[in-house]
Amino acid sequence: MYDVLEPGADGWLRGGEPWEPTQPFYAVLGDPIAHSLSPTIQNAALREREIDTEYVPVRIDAGRLRSLKDGPLGRLLAGFNVTAPHKEAVAALCDGRTEQARDMGAVNTVKVEDGRWLGHNTDSGGVLTVVAQIWGAGTPPEQAVVLGAGGSARAAVDALLRWDIPRVEVHSRSAEGRARLAGWLESRELADRVDLRPLAEGPPAPTGSSIWICCLAGGVDASGWLPAAAGEAPAVLLDLRYGDQLPANQAPLGFRFSDGLPVLLMQGGLSFAWWFGPPVPWSAMSGALT
Repeated sequence: MYDVLEPGADGWLRGGEPWEPTQPFYAVLGDPIAHSLSPTIQNAALREREIDTEYVPVRIDAGRLRSLKDGPLGRLLAGFNVTAPHKEAVAALCDGRTEQARDMGAVNTVKVEDGRWLGHNTDSGGVLTVVAQIWGAGTPPEQAVVLGAGGSARAAVDALLRWDIPRVEVHSRSAEGRARLAGWLESRELADRVDLRPLAEGPPAPTGSSIWICCLAGGVDASGWLPAAAGEAPAVLLDLRYGDQLPANQAPLGFRFSDGLPVLLMQGGLSFAWWFGPPVPWSAMSGALT
């Protein structure tokens, strides 16, 4: 467990005590943030590569992001990851973004150069790599279903479309979330490849090979929106949650299952590579999680 860093009245507070960085450091920004395992994997990677810096969790509200960029608090912040609910707000503050970050309309990785925030997004790449590994060789599944319509669902949809799945269904309880996702799809001319449906309609029955990606909020039971069992064809469930955020429910009968730890690892490794270049110490990062 790492002490959480927070902006105080006169500087940083670390674990509630005043703290002043003495060298450039890296961080993950979010609210809440204490549950994040990113410090665990990134600090393991830094030790393995013998890079003399540290990676800390930072709890910050949206109203302080601008002052973090322009004020003295961010003076030695060399780079950071971004988690909910700040990915779009940070994207708007970036001085430059990679093509992937522009496509996603969100940023989860930032490199700081001469005070300029350069934004990147490894969310979709992390999901795509993991779902392809879980699925294995051969053609992609015939059916893809995403539960939820928030930021992680956007990454899941992007990954599935890049995997050349012809059509994706998104089931969400939030009409506002579906509207936001629809606007993003239209801006990228992808709306004709995605069906947006209320979650209350219930799950579609698998009619062929299928992959399901759960992007619901932590603790929300997804079992009522999943089929009772797989059909004759292969079926995979990837739940992007992990640890205390993941409900203790069994995957449907006949489904292969993975929680979100492999995606966290992949996203973190891609972020590390963007900051420091290869090699990425995958074994050290994976070992830290276990």
